[in-house]
Amino acid sequence: MALTPGTKLRALRTPIVARAGVNAGIDCDERSARGMNYKVTVIGAGRMGSALATVLFHKGFATTVWNRTGAKTVVLSRLGLSVAQSVEESVREADVVVVSVSDYSSTRQLLRQPDIETALRGKIVVQLSSGTPKEAREMDSWARRCGISYLDGAILGSPEWIGTPACTIFYSGPAEVFNRAKPVLMVFGDRTLFVGHEIGHASAFDVAVLTFGVSAMLGFLQGQVVWESENLPAGGFLETIKGMMPTMESVFTDMSRRVSSKNYSGDQASLEAYSVVTKQLVSWCQDRGSDHTIADAYVNLMERAIQAGKNQADFACLFEILSDATSKPI
Repeated sequence: MALTPGTKLRALRTPIVARAGVNAGIDCDERSARGMNYKVTVIGAGRMGSALATVLFHKGFATTVWNRTGAKTVVLSRLGLSVAQSVEESVREADVVVVSVSDYSSTRQLLRQPDIETALRGKIVVQLSSGTPKEAREMDSWARRCGISYLDGAILGSPEWIGTPACTIFYSGPAEVFNRAKPVLMVFGDRTLFVGHEIGHASAFDVAVLTFGVSAMLGFLQGQVVWESENLPAGGFLETIKGMMPTMESVFTDMSRRVSSKNYSGDQASLEAYSVVTKQLVSWCQDRGSDHTIADAYVNLMERAIQAGKNQADFACLFEILSDATSKPI
């Protein structure tokens, strides 16, 4: 199904993204007595790290926290959490070490030191920092060499969601390690999803979902610019988008089918027709003096596909352009 300018909107009945997860046979039992006796360390006391540590502490886990900037641990200390003076001290007595720093590079700087590697031997390290599947695989190789049990994770949500039903966290790695760590991991949110033994899959889930989310948010903001600039009714754009959700779900289903089958026949609307719409957006932005960076990218992508002979193909054919590393911007 193609979404064209004339598509009628329906009332919002179902969410655009269905509740889903891959559990690979991993159950979600209550925390075991052994698990409740785990000593947990959280490395990183930024907004996310502090949220993780606070929830663990309130759930009864002996929780230690370390942060490069000590000032960020003051509030946690007042709550009753133990604050370590060094990374080595923080992991020495821990059973599970949760890392929540800015990225994998920071993690490597903190953990790849002989004394810390020795202290981590035989323990579980859960990486919840931002990174790529490649970095997750590199981290796993290091952990294996050091005798460390490693899980890679990706948080889909903000710090305020930690410990609530709204929080989704993807985990990948050995199922046995996930099961051992699960009493700790379940504390962070109801949607604790084990996505498989391939260590890079949690990060891949994260990148894929965030790619969609960021693109959707930018599209919403660009649309809001048009809406407000043309003095359309306040709040009307949001309600219009809500009404489009069932239609968009059908569109995504159709695109997924086309990508899987590699059938890009433009039987509803051609890419050429969509390219006209995106050029109109660029023209509108230029007329209004608005930023058209996003619209320019749309036009460029479609022009590359059209030059490749896909002008009469379905919108989904852009998957092939996006997948082709040899396809260069115009």
